[in-house]
Formats: sequence, structure tokens, C-alpha cells
Amino acid sequence: MRRRQLLVALLAAVAILGAACAPAAPAGPPQPAGPTIPTPELRVRAGIEQVYVTGARPGDRVLVRGPLSDAPERVVETRADEFGSSAVRELRQGEEYLVEHPESGTTERVRVLVADEHPEPSFYAATRLREGLNYLPMRDGTLLAAVVRPPVGQTLRDGPFPTVIEYSGYQVAAPRDPIADKIGRLLGTVSGPDPLVPGGETSIGSELVRLAGYATVSVQLRGTGCSGSEADLFDLPSAADGYDSVETVAAQPWVLHNRVGMVGISFSGFSQLVTAATHPPHLAAIAPFSFAGRLWDVGWPGGVRNIGFAEGWLAGRQANARPAPGPGALAYANALVASDPYCRRNQELRLQTRDAVGLFREESTKGTIYDRRDFVTSMSRIDVPVLGALQYQDEQTSSYAMLGLDRLTPRNPRVWMHLSSGNHVDAVSPDTIVDLFQFLDLYVAQRSPELKWPLYAVQQLVFGAGSAPLPLPHLLGVPYPEALRRWEAQPTFRYGFERARGGSNAASGSRWSFRSPTFPPTGAQIQRWNAGPDGTLSLDPATTGTASWTADPAARPETFGVWTPVPSGAGVGFTSAPFSTTSVIAGPVAADLWITSTAADTDLQVTLTEVRPDGSEMFLSTGVQRASQRAVDPAIDSPLVPGHTFTEPRPLAPGPQLVRVQVLPVGHAVRAGSRLRVVIGPTGGDKESWRYGSVDTDVAPTNTLWFGGATPSAINVPMVLAPGVPAGLPSCPLVAQPCRPYVPASNGG
Repeated sequence: MRRRQLLVALLAAVAILGAACAPAAPAGPPQPAGPTIPTPELRVRAGIEQVYVTGARPGDRVLVRGPLSDAPERVVETRADEFGSSAVRELRQGEEYLVEHPESGTTERVRVLVADEHPEPSFYAATRLREGLNYLPMRDGTLLAAVVRPPVGQTLRDGPFPTVIEYSGYQVAAPRDPIADKIGRLLGTVSGPDPLVPGGETSIGSELVRLAGYATVSVQLRGTGCSGSEADLFDLPSAADGYDSVETVAAQPWVLHNRVGMVGISFSGFSQLVTAATHPPHLAAIAPFSFAGRLWDVGWPGGVRNIGFAEGWLAGRQANARPAPGPGALAYANALVASDPYCRRNQELRLQTRDAVGLFREESTKGTIYDRRDFVTSMSRIDVPVLGALQYQDEQTSSYAMLGLDRLTPRNPRVWMHLSSGNHVDAVSPDTIVDLFQFLDLYVAQRSPELKWPLYAVQQLVFGAGSAPLPLPHLLGVPYPEALRRWEAQPTFRYGFERARGGSNAASGSRWSFRSPTFPPTGAQIQRWNAGPDGTLSLDPATTGTASWTADPAARPETFGVWTPVPSGAGVGFTSAPFSTTSVIAGPVAADLWITSTAADTDLQVTLTEVRPDGSEMFLSTGVQRASQRAVDPAIDSPLVPGHTFTEPRPLAPGPQLVRVQVLPVGHAVRAGSRLRVVIGPTGGDKESWRYGSVDTDVAPTNTLWFGGATPSAINVPMVLAPGVPAGLPSCPLVAQPCRPYVPASNGG
């Protein structure tokens, strides 16, 4: 067996080098596989809660009457855009409507699709996919671009293969081979940007799984790239597309067991959640990494608008949804649209894409726009095996998603999560990747985990020079039934700590870890640390007092590589005595703050740090909260997770008011001799990618924290005596955990 695997590795290396050294592909793409393109004419299609009209003349009227079961019926009138297209949304599922085009005298009766009414198996079996760029028909007639890639060094004729799907709105369906591109750049035979190469954020599907012996199908989200329709950012049509994609791919003769898995990070992560929640019969397992929980928590954390990553990400996705060719459209679509008739036809509804940034800015309370895209709700419906990875200091999707894991794990006993320190991309690390392929071998390939020799052979190319080493699979060589039993006997959560970077761009690994069946870990105790006079932080009740600061966000500029102390008067700090024993923080943290303000509304930022014996201060976690959004639902409120509703903003009343602040989940060992510190102040200064549209900007009110007695301001921290904590302090900084000199705040803490 080992000789055969080594031979595969050598053949893979030869195949990679051969592909890299081959002559450059012609500028035009291979003829894509897809259905016959209809001739241009007025067309009406019904989707889920939507009706689409294409082929009209720009400016033509389109009237949608109905539902026909109502009296009187509602009439919606729109005008065709410059492409001759129109989309009418928010229609009732399962109802019939009349679509009228007065200029041509055309009237068509359509039935709006129902999300849970799926096509017959014959619909999926009718599509045959081949290697390269394909177009997958969806139930509403939309065509999605999808690239089929066999394992490295093989063709589809060598199948059947274990197969996975990566489903994304990023540049996922670009048709060129990214592995060949990497090797070519390493050898100097390729230079300059290639618009036909997939984006690096899709490397799990386009590169890693193929090196591990899996075929992959890279599916482009509707309304982006060369896929048809308009972008809806995972509203119901995109979820149904996920179902249809799984069933279409699983019906292919080269797919082992006619069951597929799903993989990917970030966009390709939360796409798996909405797809799995629709229960495709032939979905074997999902492996979402660095996924989001509630979009509200990323867009309006604590009720404060995220004008940094969240707004920038939405603007980028909105640009990607523009018609190609054009600025902002995905590069491969710009390159293919002139020569690929499917890609060109698929641009016709792009101008109907809604203004996502505008909706995001206007929806300042948690309403329907966010509830329809709540991935936590999707988690509660998933019943296939799940392997996930989330990082505490994730600067993009954040660790808010960890707060939704209680919706995923109780219903589904086959869930395993890697929770670790680190940033967004650190989900793709050597230890998680080895576990990923053990998981896929068990549930998609249905075999005993194998050693992925090609992946080990090109480890430095994939993970970067100086990366943490790939460990051996702990189930290697164990017979399948026993390997499955051992895997399923593992506790649900793996907690990883103290991630250090191996090189400038190398993948990192956790310094140490432990497992537990629960989140927070079994045995964790909630410690309530009370703010007190002179900046003290103690487990004992505090005497009464106050501490004030000027809430001026300009005093806390955003940090890019340099994390600076809080200026005098710009915040208050509270610091504990040195710990006598090492304790581990693991889980969400919540602050209960009694405040008054000279303004009717203000924003609060709470940051948790470790003050080390050497005088340095290390970042642990942070959270923000708008005071006017302080209302909580007692039914879901808990010591570690405030139950904010974000639906009933109200100004501050006279006198101290309780404002609960969610500090993002964190995992960190506070060693004996170190101190715990809490800093409270204006928003900003503690995160690189998140910036805030604060109500305090240009106002700079004076805020006062009240503590002790009837106003016991405190922070609730889950602490556990975890096994295996290494002796000695880790390096400072760690990945995503910057350090700065400890400078006491003006109140002494």
C-alpha cells in the first residue's frame, strides 16, 4: 500500500510539473458544457418568491398581478433596465401570478416556486458534467458556472472518485489549474496576473483536496462571475441552488458512492451551512471553516455599524455582481464574456442586483434583511456530519459564530469543531487540514483515513516556507469500522491555544490544545470580576465609586501592525492582582456596565487583556455595544451571552443604566504571575479590520462607569483548569494577539 501511495505522490509531482511546463493555454476558454442557449426573446421565469423577465426593450413596462387567489389582486409595475430585464421580489411561494408586458401585448401565467419543493431525480440525472468549465441548470432556469477538476494526475475516466463541492461568490469557477500556476511561478515559467486562475481564498477546493485524491467541483454563486441571475447573498434562491448543485454533482458516474461533501473557508464556509440546511439527500458531510454566524453580528456588532471589514466586504461583493465586462466584476468573467456565450448571456439580470451596502446602512435594527440570512438558524437544521474551524481573533467573520454553536451541536451528534486562537486564514493550518482529510475519508470516501503523500510532498508550496509541520493522521492504518468508531468517540470541541507564525506567510499551528464535549469546556466556572476604586479588578464585591472618560473615537485610531496604549482620559482600566495559579479562559465573555453619559446615546468598547510579569500587555478579546440597544430578552439572556434584541433602541434615561456588552469568545491561558485587565472606552484602536460608525464621533460625550453597591459593574469570564498548559509564557505577540507596553489608565487600572 505504501509503495502504491508513494508512486501516486511521484506521479502527482510529475503531473504538476508537466502542467506547469506545458505551453500556455490559448486565450479563449475550452468550449464549456451546458444546455442549448435559447434565442433572444421575451422570457418570463418564476423563481422562489421572485419572477424574472428578460428580453424586453429598455424602459418597457412589466406588470405582475397577483397572487391570483387574492381579491383584489396586487399589481407591481417595474421598468426593464438597459439590458431589457426586470426582477420582482417578495412574492408568495406556491401562488400564481400574471406577468404582463404591455408593449408586446404578452401575458403569461406563472406559479412562484416553493423552496421546499425540489425537482425530481431525473432533473439532476439529465445533466452530464465533464472536466473543465460547465453550466449547471437550477430549478428556476438559472445556469451556474462550475469547474470540474479530477484529482491531480488523473482524468475523470479514472474514477469514480470521492468528490467535494466548493460553493462561493469569490473567483471560484475560473477554469485554469491553480496548482500548475503555482508551480509555474515557482519555476519562473509563469509571471503576471492570470484572470483565469481561481482566487487564493478557494484553495481548499481547487488545490488541497485534489492533492489528497479527491475530485472537486467549484460552483459559482448566482449573480457573480459567469453564473446567471442576480446576486442575493444567500437568500432562499441561493440556498436552493446549493441543493440543486449537490444533487447534480452526486448524479455523475465519476462520483464515488454518488454522495458528495462540501469544503471551503469563509464565503465557501457559510455557503455550506445554508446548503446543508436544505437537506440534499446525497450530501455526505460538510467542512465549513471560518464561517459567519449571524450577519447582523458582523454588520452591526452590538448595534454599532461596522464600517470597516463588513461594509468593505459587502461593497466588494456588490462590485463582483456587476455585469461583465466591467470594473469590479470577477476577473475570469471579464476575460471570458466575449468568447463564452453562456457567460455573456448570464449577465442579463445583473443590473437587478439590490444595493446591499445601502440596505446594510439603512437597516440599523435587526430585521428581516438579516433574519433571512441568519446562518445560526441554518445550523439548527443541519443533520449531516460537520467538521468546522473557527478562530477567536478572526478579523473578518469574527468569533461571534461560536455563540451559535449551541444551535448546531445538540441536534446533531456528528459535529466536531476546532476552536483556536488566530485570525481568519488560520483555519487552514496543518493540524486542521490533516483532520479535514481524516473526516472526508471517513464520511465522503467511506474508507479508513489514508496518508496524503502528494500533500506532504508539496507542503512548503501549499502552506509556505517555515510552516508548522503536517502531523500524521492519528487514525492512519486503523480499519474503517474502528476508525469511524474512534473518530465519533472524540469530544466535540478541540480548543487550540497560542498560535505562532512559522514564517512571514507560513501557516501556523497551535502550541497546545485539549478536547471537551462542551462549549465552554466541561468544568468551566464563571468568575465575576468586579470593577472597583483605583482601577482594581477583584472577585470580591467592590466599594462604591465612579470612573469617567471622554468617549472620543478619534483618540483610538485603528491599529495596523502597532497596538498602542489608551491615551490618558480616553478610557478607564481595571486590573487584577497577579494570578497565583494558571487558569484558562475559554468561551464567551460578557461585561455588565452601569453607566451614565452626557449624551442620550453612546458606544462602549470593552477589551480584555493579560498584563504579563515583564510589563507587556497582550490582547485577548474585545466587544462593542451601543447603549440605546441595551434591551435584552430575559428568555435568552445569560451571564456569558447577553440576550440583546436589537429591535427596540431607546435613549439613556437619567441615572445609572445597565448596559451589557458581549465580549467575543476567547481562549487563553493566564499564567501564574500575570494579571487580567479590562479596558472600557470609545470604539476603535483594538482591531485592524473592524472600524465603527460611532454615535460618539464629533460629539465626544463624557461617560461615567459606576461600580459597587447597587451598581456592580463587572465582567463575567469562563475559567477552567485545563490539562497540558505548557510552562512559561508564550512569545509576545502571538498570531492575532498583539502586545504593547502596559500603561495604567488615568483611573489607575
